[in-house]
Amino acid sequence: MAGGFTININIPAGEGFTININPNSAPGGAEVGAAFGRIQPPAGKLDPLSICTNPSSQKPRECSDPSNPKVFFDMTACGKPIGRIVMELFADTTPRTAENFRALCTGEKGMGKKGKPLHYKGSVIYHRCADYMIEGGDFTNEGKGCGGESIYDSGFFEDENFIKKHTCPGMISMNNRGPDTNESNFMICLTECPELDDEHVVFGQVVEGLDVVRTISKISVRDKLSWPVVIADCGQIS
Repeated sequence: MAGGFTININIPAGEGFTININPNSAPGGAEVGAAFGRIQPPAGKLDPLSICTNPSSQKPRECSDPSNPKVFFDMTACGKPIGRIVMELFADTTPRTAENFRALCTGEKGMGKKGKPLHYKGSVIYHRCADYMIEGGDFTNEGKGCGGESIYDSGFFEDENFIKKHTCPGMISMNNRGPDTNESNFMICLTECPELDDEHVVFGQVVEGLDVVRTISKISVRDKLSWPVVIADCGQIS
């Protein structure tokens, strides 16, 4: 339906809730716009989209392993700095997935097969949902969320394992188009998200700057053109 639609739902304060959204198929393989204005491929991401939000779900993060690499994002909104996000990558449990993300933070692999640098620097956070999650990692298709590229020659790479779960705020996992379709797109959760377990590989966690992630999540998606949220710089700390 041209122009989309709006649904208003009143939820009692403090109550958790679940929203299930099944976007209609688009003709001719066109891109389908899903919940919260996110653009996704016909294959779907989180399809059907099941969003479980409970403000009280704020468990402590996983214990850090000092041998795991740490990387950073320096974030801007509308060209103004809003803070740094520091992330530990679980190289001890998901070495292949962690290495992909680490190398995309440093940009050390150079140009990709799609003609764009294999680098998160300059890419946008294309989807954000207040106090639930943010998504980014599409540096090949104007930040629409239906592009991206991994550092591996095969392009897509496999779901390494599902040892780690979305158990607490700050967990980082791969966004995908189905089993074994990982590239560069990622999600950072802001609450416990068991609905994503066993479908999206958890490979890291935010160790500093979770407040920055939460601030980003609250910037209205309707403002993403006038208030673009950009990974202005990124790299490896240790």
